[in-house]
Amino acid sequence: MVVVGTMHGSGVLGRQLLTAGVAVKQTTATLTGASVASISALSTFTNGAIEKILSPPNGMAQFKGLSSSTSEQLYLQTICLGIAPAFATWQTFATAGYIMNCYTGIPQCQSSLADGVTYLDTSLTATTSSSCMADPRYLTWRSFVVKTSILGVVTWYRIDSYWNAAAKQAASTWGPGIHLSTNTLSADDNSGVTATTLGLTFCFAYADGSGVQLNHIATGWTAHAANTSAGTGTNALTTAPASYTNNLPGVAAAFAENLCLSSDLLLSGTTDTSSLDATITAYSDGYKAKISLALEFILPGAAGGWAGVCIVYYSTEYVQNNTNGSVCFAAGVNSATASGPRDFGAGYLMEVTSSTWKPPAASASLTPSSGELSGTKYGIAKLPTAAVATMFTQGYYASVEWYQPKYASTYTGIARYGKDDYAGAYCMQGAGSTSYF
Repeated sequence: MVVVGTMHGSGVLGRQLLTAGVAVKQTTATLTGASVASISALSTFTNGAIEKILSPPNGMAQFKGLSSSTSEQLYLQTICLGIAPAFATWQTFATAGYIMNCYTGIPQCQSSLADGVTYLDTSLTATTSSSCMADPRYLTWRSFVVKTSILGVVTWYRIDSYWNAAAKQAASTWGPGIHLSTNTLSADDNSGVTATTLGLTFCFAYADGSGVQLNHIATGWTAHAANTSAGTGTNALTTAPASYTNNLPGVAAAFAENLCLSSDLLLSGTTDTSSLDATITAYSDGYKAKISLALEFILPGAAGGWAGVCIVYYSTEYVQNNTNGSVCFAAGVNSATASGPRDFGAGYLMEVTSSTWKPPAASASLTPSSGELSGTKYGIAKLPTAAVATMFTQGYYASVEWYQPKYASTYTGIARYGKDDYAGAYCMQGAGSTSYF
């Protein structure tokens, strides 16, 4: 018999033996898997073992860059509500495991969850409680689904929040347990009854108070294999700020919008331009620019939104020159029927004129499709080249590369960005007819 719950702030996975239908203590622990740093910890004792599921670090949206240190574990809580068997092959227990549905967040900032009695602040100068209340996880829960082996080794986990099309922040999310979609007695399954589908899909629901979402996880599913590298050579991404804010009135900085995706601008020359199209060589000397974006779950405020980065030319280190406007690259969520909020639709390279947006204005009437740069002379190359499902999650990248104009004292259209030029970068995100910077 397998049970889940919570103890001293951590989620708990435990097993007991059944003898004649009665649960008894184990004489030898059947949970023996190694712990996974910052995620689980195995506690053995005389008559068995339990596995503690710890609150995970990091996340997306306002949870980016968060840690899960020993002191933070005093107020971070994981509550596990449901568990189901996970079979690599239907009802083959030797290779089976478990999928648990837990929730993680901060319930209060007064007492340590280790004993429920000790104050977090043990002196007048202590700051643990104030750090707790400033944490974006305070009173904001997230779904935390964990997959383990039969021995309790965590093989993967994922953290999710209720997706509200109108939201720009992840709301507190809560729900019941998790259910295996295959009936254990009849082996019937809505996903099919073949060996490739049985026992691989799990259903659960969660809500944020405004509605309910039904979800499923398919463990036999294969993730998109391409677009997992930001590039080679010097094309290292500039990491987005862990805490970004627009300082919106009435919104605490720790909870404000986080619009930044990690990004990079790579500049490179072309050794031999003889093979280039004549239209390109008439416009460019082969000097290319490439923008890469690290994708993640975004909340742009509506379905089919976008997020990216804009580059603005500076004539000196502190003087902005917006004569030629800005160059922006945004990744858009697929708005086609049956597409979800994590599905990549397309990448958009945009020429944004100074009349459309004057940095540092916080918003502009700009949509990627209407401002998209086009023309053979640019030799624009995008990756991915088409829509791809489930790419708006950490570990995937989108990029665009184009040929820049020949060096000149002034430019018509987009400017040329060079190695020693000054430029400013702005995060962008939007939906509908408006972009925010």
